Amino acid sequence: MRKQVRSILNYYKSMVLWSFLVTIGITAINPELILALSTKLFLVFVLWFMISDRKIRQRLRFYRIRGVSNIKFFTIIFLFDGAWTTAFLLLIKGFI
Repeated sequence: MRKQVRSILNYYKSMVLWSFLVTIGITAINPELILALSTKLFLVFVLWFMISDRKIRQRLRFYRIRGVSNIKFFTIIFLFDGAWTTAFLLLIKGFI
């Protein structure tokens, strides 16, 4: 289980910058936690639909090698990203 989570988080490292930029954009527009988490959930669903494309699926093949299902993969990515987003927004709201 730890190796699976570690491989998922290793993949997430490549998405951290984009996720942070989305969080900054949401904070600039309307720093509400529900809006931010809803947007992140939408982006996870977009990534899920991208997986259905054969070329992109081949690029993301490494997490399947370790026996990670799609649901576990996207759930862990959303939970981890949601935790970072929540912490960032609560910290920013403390200063606003």
